[in-house]
Amino acid sequence: MGYKTLLKDIKENKIANVYLIYGKEKYLVGKSIDAIKNRYFNSTNDESFNYNYFDGIKEDIDVILNSCETLPFMGERRVVIVKSKELFSGNKNILSKDDEDKLAKYVSNLPKTTCLVFIAGEKIDKRKKIVKEIKSSGKILELKKLDKTTLLKWIQKLLNADNKKIKPSTLEVLIESLGYLDRESSSTLYDVENEITKLCNYVAGKSIIESADVEKIMSKPIENNIFSLVDAVGNKNSSLALKMFNQMLIGGEPEGRILHMIVRQFKILNKVKVMLAMGYTAIAIAPKISLPQYIAKKYVKQSNSFSQKDLLNILNLAVETERKMKTGKMAPKLAIELLITQFCSG
Repeated sequence: MGYKTLLKDIKENKIANVYLIYGKEKYLVGKSIDAIKNRYFNSTNDESFNYNYFDGIKEDIDVILNSCETLPFMGERRVVIVKSKELFSGNKNILSKDDEDKLAKYVSNLPKTTCLVFIAGEKIDKRKKIVKEIKSSGKILELKKLDKTTLLKWIQKLLNADNKKIKPSTLEVLIESLGYLDRESSSTLYDVENEITKLCNYVAGKSIIESADVEKIMSKPIENNIFSLVDAVGNKNSSLALKMFNQMLIGGEPEGRILHMIVRQFKILNKVKVMLAMGYTAIAIAPKISLPQYIAKKYVKQSNSFSQKDLLNILNLAVETERKMKTGKMAPKLAIELLITQFCSG
């Protein structure tokens, strides 16, 4: 169950007494809280009387329970939000066993006049008693990152609201530039919304967004920069590859993350190369490397710049570079610059 489940509950006036919300998409977490508040509060005064927010469980557990027990003042329901990643993770306990048992037991006996919402982190430990009680008495919502189809619709909605039109091919360029769908991307819908706003402001005098507009204004995520760096390596253009590396450093990317992403890129290329040798097509390769087809096709094209021997040699050099960095035998920046030079001279 996800964000749409909550919206359906609100629309059908079937809001549960207790929710546990978790997941990677922080934007939808914020939207979920807003949706619940908008359902019950028509004004700031309503909210000030019937809303409690706890950022972590720092107080005595009874403070939260007493808030839940307080009847709403001239309103339909009291809304109590408790944000606590630790309470629902398996790493450590922030409550004593007695307090955790007390809270779990209370969840199943919430007054009908209260909507209690727990906000956890990206993951939860489903074995915990409190999680099982919430599942039994209310609903658990996992707010995942959007898939491509849903993201396309969401972006289209943002553009429509700003009276902007975009061709499907340009929308593909925009999606790629955002980097949101990349497997290891940390981008959220907050980042996407900011980039779309920036793009719309840039083309304020036009109704149609063109590919040139996207390429000029969008800030490229590190994944795109790494892809371009590897392209330069494939073309044996060490000066361009080193320039891109230094631009990433200026942009605030740490050396360790850049090296990690370079290694990741070449590992994917190695997998692609092996599968191509086995007769796989780009369409068949895409699900194997957990990437969209249009990106998989780019990897297939890029892999043509390297032999299998090249890729294995590059990965071995990268492992040795990482060892030198971690043991302090070479400064990180110098080590990666030397590595890039070795790539291009190989």
